[in-house]
Amino acid sequence: MENSINISILIPLIPMGMALLILSLLVSFNRTINRLTKPVSALAVFSLLSSALISAFLYFKKIEGEIFLSDYLKLFGSTNLILHLNSLTEKIVIFFAVIIAIVIGVLFYKLPRRKGYVSLIIGISLISSSIMFAVFFLDFSFLI
Repeated sequence: MENSINISILIPLIPMGMALLILSLLVSFNRTINRLTKPVSALAVFSLLSSALISAFLYFKKIEGEIFLSDYLKLFGSTNLILHLNSLTEKIVIFFAVIIAIVIGVLFYKLPRRKGYVSLIIGISLISSSIMFAVFFLDFSFLI
């Protein structure tokens, strides 16, 4: 039970890490990465769906609790940031991640894939992981 709640820190970090990896590749290999729109889109969708899958696992196992970020990330050692994990936040994250993955899929087929496409996907991934962090930081326990 305790180990299962520890993996919840990965839910917002997976899309953020994937976006930062693609961003570093874009900075390093600008022309090449701008041509690789299909793999970039697939990686972004895969990272969002893996976050939704982890959240669904925690939701179906009915794992709830609070996680102190200072225990896992040394960057937040002096702060008291707490991730609130309950059934409502898990439902919100599952719904949000699936919707954003569908949006990225639609953008792949509808938008012309020019220079700004990879930057758009990186931005969407970073914003979605930031929203996931915000959902976990808010305490929705009074609504349940």
